[in-house]
Amino acid sequence: MTLRSACGIILRVVDFGEADKLVTLYCPDLGRMTGIAKGAKKSKRRFVNKLEAFTLLRFFYRPPRGLAGLVLISEAELLDAHLSLRLDFRRYAAAMYLGELTLRFTSDNDPDQRLYILLKWAFAALDQGRTPQQIITLFHLHLLEAVGYRPELNRCAACHQSVKAQRSYAFMPGSGSLLCDTCSLGKTSHALRLSVQTLRLLASAQSFELDRLCRLRFSQQALVEAMTALHYFSLHLLQQDVHSWRLLRPLMSGLPPIQSAPDSEMPDAIEPNRAGQ
Repeated sequence: MTLRSACGIILRVVDFGEADKLVTLYCPDLGRMTGIAKGAKKSKRRFVNKLEAFTLLRFFYRPPRGLAGLVLISEAELLDAHLSLRLDFRRYAAAMYLGELTLRFTSDNDPDQRLYILLKWAFAALDQGRTPQQIITLFHLHLLEAVGYRPELNRCAACHQSVKAQRSYAFMPGSGSLLCDTCSLGKTSHALRLSVQTLRLLASAQSFELDRLCRLRFSQQALVEAMTALHYFSLHLLQQDVHSWRLLRPLMSGLPPIQSAPDSEMPDAIEPNRAGQ
């Protein structure tokens, strides 16, 4: 069978047997896919220093013989190693979190070029030394929009008034929406407070193209608020923990104690807010 080629970003690598590796990538044309690299653990030429988490590759593969089979990765060409993401713990923790979010919010063989471009931008920004907390926040915000769960951060979901400087707001992780101080009375047992500054930065980030995102300047408090709100919103959407969040917490001063969302607080799955639906 003729070899095919594709580009992809490695999200996860797992040893398989004595000599092989299972490699999960996100590709612009294939989406999330997992292939087996035969003999990768012993390779001195085809795969050496290439099959590492967060690397950008061009790989050559044979499709599976059956519907449930694995793609066979025969060789790879390294396009960008993103080496610092594996040498600096702060960047490693951030990349792990972004990779796990991508794995959780995507399905096999369901390509979305926007997600690939977003992931490629985020790993490159981390590798270039951008603030990990800010890249996490911006990536997470745009990932949610790409998969159909854009949080509503411009207005109160109850009275529909736009965010105003003199008001305070509660973010509702079960719906991804805001309630103002008047409308939130008695309804915020599981809400998270977001400052007007944080809301305005996030709203700007939603409207910016990727090449403009790094112009935004978040305070540490704004990053704490934004990361926490987006994380708990994702917990409700996914109905399961994002385990790499624990890697981030020692690095993020000011975050509240670790806790998983208890089953009793988890709402029914929220329907995607996709364009045209």
